[in-house]
Amino acid sequence: MKKDKIFVQIASYRDPELIPTIKDCIAKAKYPDRLTFGICWQRSTEDVWDNLDEYKDNPKFTIMDVPWNESKGLCWARHHIQKMWKKEKYTMQLDSHHRFAQDWDEQLIEMMDLTGSPKPLLTAYAGMYDPKENKLLNQEPYKMVPDKFTGGGTILFYPHRIENYEQLDKPIPARFVSGHFFFTLGIHCQEYKYDPNIYFAGDEISLSIRSYTVGYDLFHPHKTLVWHEYTREGRTKHWTDFNNETKDAGLVEKAWWDMDSESKRRLRHMLQEEDNDIDLGEYGLGTFRSHWSYQLYAGIHFRLKKLHPDAVKGIDPPTTSESEGMDWAYEVKREQTLNLDWLDHWDAVKSQTRCTCTFDFIYLGVESEDGEVLYREDLTEEDYLRGKKVTKEVNFTSSKVPSKLILWPHQKDKDWLERVDIKL
Repeated sequence: MKKDKIFVQIASYRDPELIPTIKDCIAKAKYPDRLTFGICWQRSTEDVWDNLDEYKDNPKFTIMDVPWNESKGLCWARHHIQKMWKKEKYTMQLDSHHRFAQDWDEQLIEMMDLTGSPKPLLTAYAGMYDPKENKLLNQEPYKMVPDKFTGGGTILFYPHRIENYEQLDKPIPARFVSGHFFFTLGIHCQEYKYDPNIYFAGDEISLSIRSYTVGYDLFHPHKTLVWHEYTREGRTKHWTDFNNETKDAGLVEKAWWDMDSESKRRLRHMLQEEDNDIDLGEYGLGTFRSHWSYQLYAGIHFRLKKLHPDAVKGIDPPTTSESEGMDWAYEVKREQTLNLDWLDHWDAVKSQTRCTCTFDFIYLGVESEDGEVLYREDLTEEDYLRGKKVTKEVNFTSSKVPSKLILWPHQKDKDWLERVDIKL
């Protein structure tokens, strides 16, 4: 272990805890000479306390100096930090407000060995500490438990105490990866490339499914070695600075919600919640495991936005098997709403059906993958000509996932014309 270096990744945005975090990380390591640091230092000249001069000439530190208004968000910063990796065997990703247990480095590497996995990733919602008192507030280790889907398609998580942790002698399986603390092989910096276009929300579910599909096995440490400051008190937030006022003044290019909106479109596309016709390139899923296998493992149906009861209860994964499938996701009928831009497809329908004359009506339908009709409405030519239903909101109750939009014109003299199926 003494020969194995650890690359510590820290993204910091105007954080008074950055320097105390660095110092505690070094002081508590058993082998501090084996640590290297990659820091994206997003700072303001107004913050006189935010000074890294003592580390700038240290060869163990690679520091990207970024004026605050040139920052593009959390994942943008982490994307650049990954480029600072110099083949260190291990890596640890942190925020800039942490405290550490004595010999944390040795203990985390020992935990990796205990998993028995060739590619383990240790992660957790870390313990809590109070920076004002410099006091650790708890010892019990936490796992990550999903709470619910947000309207933007991300998932909210919360820390859940690991039961009977005192009796555990090795890490336990995890469903999700925490953005503020994970420890794994350094090659993760190359195999999982941060999408710089993800702003903030969605970082953790992206870390989870992409790391899993790349081939990493996810684990929660069975004891607390790292503590995190959760309250954000005394820190300027990125979204506080990036607002209409600073945008109108020409200080920033975009307000935070503009970056966030496009970010979530990319995330929903990657999670296969919707098809946004986005080429994710190297920021998509891995090929070692599939999107489907992660859904089975974690107990999530992304398109339905449904969580398995075991996942919500914090029961250890895996949740289901291939033989069990995802039947649980279809158990309960629920109200569903779709906004269909059906007229956007009408020119294609006319071209495909060679429809040059009038029609009685257009059958507009929504079907599941197995062909069950979930919604039907017959739209008249008058509806089309008036152009009042360019966006058609449809509401229905079903346990099934809408898969296809059907447009099927009917003419009196020719009966049904050719049906057009459009994947949703």
